Amino acid sequence: MRVLNPIETDDGAVVGWSDVVERNGLDPGPWMQWDELNAHPDALLPADDAHPAMGEPHPSLARALIRELRVAADRYYFASWVGYTDGMSRPAIKLSPYEREMVLYSGRLIDEKGAAVVPITDDGRVPLYWWPEDLQWCVGQDIYARSLIVGCDLATAGRILAAPDLDSYLIRASDMVRSEDF
Repeated sequence: MRVLNPIETDDGAVVGWSDVVERNGLDPGPWMQWDELNAHPDALLPADDAHPAMGEPHPSLARALIRELRVAADRYYFASWVGYTDGMSRPAIKLSPYEREMVLYSGRLIDEKGAAVVPITDDGRVPLYWWPEDLQWCVGQDIYARSLIVGCDLATAGRILAAPDLDSYLIRASDMVRSEDF
């Protein structure tokens, strides 16, 4: 699955890519890029030159994914780029394909009442990667990406695709993951 990071405008509104694509009469696709929308000569874009954040999943996207992934009250694992983890002194490894040094840590994705707990680093960023111990799914994003890749089974993919608050597209394991907008 490719899940597109929404756009937050200066007034705090959250706008989905699908809204921008529809407003501009364009055809959405699983590998569309924000720069393609931004380069459209007559594009109707969100106010204040707002755009999806790179390398940081929006908290609303994280909450929606936590809901659709149907997480339990277990411990989950996270990885954040060392450049986004100011002050975190935890184990670090290099992850492919760009050999970025990542800090590893763990935590919960729901509280005792079952409400989503968006994981954040000490400097307030949502981690780039998260996964359960059993590896039933994995969420990942590069520091330059404006979308997440979610590896999961078809039932979970169906829930993510059906979620009205997620802009998501089915991709294949054989698809070449394109670099995003840098």
